[in-house]
Parts: sequence; C-alpha cells; structure tokens
Amino acid sequence: MKENVMRLMTLGKIPNDNDMTNELFDQYDKLIQMEDALTYEEAEVLIKLFSDDCLDLNWGLLHAIESVDVIDIERYRELISKCNNPEFREILEIRLNNYLKE
Repeated sequence: MKENVMRLMTLGKIPNDNDMTNELFDQYDKLIQMEDALTYEEAEVLIKLFSDDCLDLNWGLLHAIESVDVIDIERYRELISKCNNPEFREILEIRLNNYLKE
C-alpha cells in the first residue's frame, strides 16, 4: 500500500470546511496527489474519506479513485457503492456510465 494512502488512512475522513485549517488542508492536499494509479485495496480505503462539504479535497480524492484500472465493472461499481458522500458517489456513478458509453 502506498505511503500516501496509509497516511491518509491515519488522518481519517477529510474534515468539513468549518473544521479545516490551512495546515490540515495542505496536508490532505499533498497526500491526495498520487503519482501512480491506485489499487482496488487502496481505493477502498480512500472511498470512505470524503468530507461532507470540502469540495476541493473531495474532487482530488475523486480523481485519485478514478485512477483505478476499471477492468472489472462490477467490482468498480461495488467500490463506488462504498462512497461515504452521496453527492460524490453519484458523480462517480455518472462518470462510470459515461465512460461505458464511449
């Protein structure tokens, strides 16, 4: 498991905007920036870390999760179903469906 993912797992769910400090935001932001694609195991850790309202970090997390190699569509759908943020779960589903239409 990537060091970034382990550190994010230790930090836990991204705090909401009103609980966020600049320092904490920067810490999450740097860790979310992944150089390599995630494995399903890593994505399963990150899919549960979405904030309720910290959109910038949520989008970064979404992009990291989308780096997973979508070979098994049902497995990816199962991963999406574990997303703790309903809005971003829906966005992931829509983007998957759009990808499948291509």
